Amino acid sequence: MDKMKRSVFVGLLLCLLLPGLGWGDSFRINLWPLLFYAKEKERSRLELLGPFIYRYRNTKEDSFSLRPIFTEVTNKEEKTEDLYFLSPLGHYHKEKDFRRFRLVPLFSYDWVEGEKTSGAHHTYFPVFWGRTESGEKYWGLFPIYGRMKERFGYDEIRFVLWPIYSQAREGSNRSTNILWPIFNYSRGPELSGFKVWPIWGYRERKGQFRRSFFLWPFFISEERYYDDGPPARKRMFFPLWVREEGPRYRKTIYFWPFFQHLETTDQRFKQWDLPWPIFQIQKGEDKEGFRIFPLFGYRKTSDKESNFVLWPIFQGEHLVRGKEEETSARILLLSRYRKVYREGEEKESFIRFWPLFVRYRSSEGESLFYFPAILPFYDEGVERNWGPFLKLLEYYRFPDGKRYFKLLWGLYRYEAGPSKSVQEIAFLLSLRRSPSEFEFSLFHGLFAIGKEGGRFRLKVFWYPLF
Repeated sequence: MDKMKRSVFVGLLLCLLLPGLGWGDSFRINLWPLLFYAKEKERSRLELLGPFIYRYRNTKEDSFSLRPIFTEVTNKEEKTEDLYFLSPLGHYHKEKDFRRFRLVPLFSYDWVEGEKTSGAHHTYFPVFWGRTESGEKYWGLFPIYGRMKERFGYDEIRFVLWPIYSQAREGSNRSTNILWPIFNYSRGPELSGFKVWPIWGYRERKGQFRRSFFLWPFFISEERYYDDGPPARKRMFFPLWVREEGPRYRKTIYFWPFFQHLETTDQRFKQWDLPWPIFQIQKGEDKEGFRIFPLFGYRKTSDKESNFVLWPIFQGEHLVRGKEEETSARILLLSRYRKVYREGEEKESFIRFWPLFVRYRSSEGESLFYFPAILPFYDEGVERNWGPFLKLLEYYRFPDGKRYFKLLWGLYRYEAGPSKSVQEIAFLLSLRRSPSEFEFSLFHGLFAIGKEGGRFRLKVFWYPLF
């Protein structure tokens, strides 16, 4: 990565030796598609080979992209570093002493630098190893042999030729599996259980739950215990009948999952599904709803309303969070609309009309628009490494009034600030304006005519005649 950055800097140095456009506190050179560079007071941008190589700096961010392979981002305010590679699979994150490395589905690695006794877990499937907070080491090669410490809620997990043999330990409680999920034997101060699946089995943790089955999944029984009330019970004769009773609700299901009735013990809420998921009625003091799927449906609570019409054609939602209100909608799942209001005034709005365009704007003066919007979702790595290839038209506006417009990956550019503007067609033609100056240029100054300081200016072969 350092070599790549040095190459970029050497390329930039060569560009500075070429004719460029200096204007006030800014400098720019446009040799599109080979090179584009612009430097202003608080921002600098470098593009090589169109969207393939990109460098951007401002007061908050420093980023470098070799697309579509990787993007490195340093957030100066939050003091974090991120590396997005082979997106959306790879991600490296750094903040203070904490590090995270992912390469889905092969690698998973978290660690804290400078703390040799702290826990660290490494997964490079099918190999894994790690160290607990107390310094105990473990390792494994799935599915041949492995031992894990302090993972997935257990103190220790062992396996040999999984699923032939595996064992999980939590304190003095042990659960042993032979030919998982067929045979299980569990014993300990709080745990007991035995299973020959799917014929018969039970599992009990004192003070928490007891579950049993016979000819799974046809006959299932479960009880869950609470310190402050009666237990919750569940009985199932699948799929004909299911009965659930808890401290605050009762539910009965016939011919699962089609016909269902649910009610609270205080009778403040009731729900009917006749049958699920087509027809549903909800009634209560702070919740109500109605649905005829997929034609129409709505659900309302004290702080949230949602509805749909001809699902998945339209889905809407309105949410209240203190002084903020949010209204959103989806059309055919992939197109999305969202607006946020604070004390009645619009704070921000967003729309993705897939696959045509994305538009965003905020009350702080920031906005963006691009076409087309091929990606139906947002992922930071995918957006930085692949997004620029898919955008034919881009427009950005910053809170300080700067505006950038780019067409066909920079073939045409329009950039404007509070007092000046620049238009360019590659290196062929440029036009810059300010209240008292202008310049029209061909071939980056091979011929240029304009006005500066109240005087007429003419350049031929980059040489000012007057």
